[in-house]
Amino acid sequence: MWPIVWRAPHPVLHWVYTIHAKPPNEPLQIHWNVSQADIVQAMLAHAAFRTGAYVQLGPMVRRRIVQRKWSFERGCFFYRIEGSRPGREWSVSEEELKERMKE
Repeated sequence: MWPIVWRAPHPVLHWVYTIHAKPPNEPLQIHWNVSQADIVQAMLAHAAFRTGAYVQLGPMVRRRIVQRKWSFERGCFFYRIEGSRPGREWSVSEEELKERMKE
């Protein structure tokens, strides 16, 4: 289910949204007139990693995050991680990246 249930153009904010959120064991929360800037700020606040940061993927493997992108289809961040050689970057979801860091 998509949390954005309605959107409309706005003369100053460009777009405003109505968002339904249903936390576990809590009632439905409805947020009216949410701007794109508010949505982007919330996404950035919940991102686990930032572009340019280094992640430890094993005892001897440390890689830099080259790019971060939000996937609206999957509802999570995807990170492009530098490869062992130039041009060999690979993409991984935030959850998968966290799992790889635990190994």
